Amino acid sequence: MLNFVQNEKGVLFPAAMLLLLIVCLSLFSTAAAYQSKYRTYDSLELSNINATIIKIVV
Repeated sequence: MLNFVQNEKGVLFPAAMLLLLIVCLSLFSTAAAYQSKYRTYDSLELSNINATIIKIVV
């Protein structure tokens, strides 16, 4: 195994960059999905609050 690391011939760096890209994209997509879900729940809450206020006033 140590012999492979010493004779890598430039393969390890692109592999590490590819792994970094995959991890970053998965983190970004997870954060975007969470943010979208949070926005949906927030808009539902606001619409229910507005409907309740309208019902109380009328």
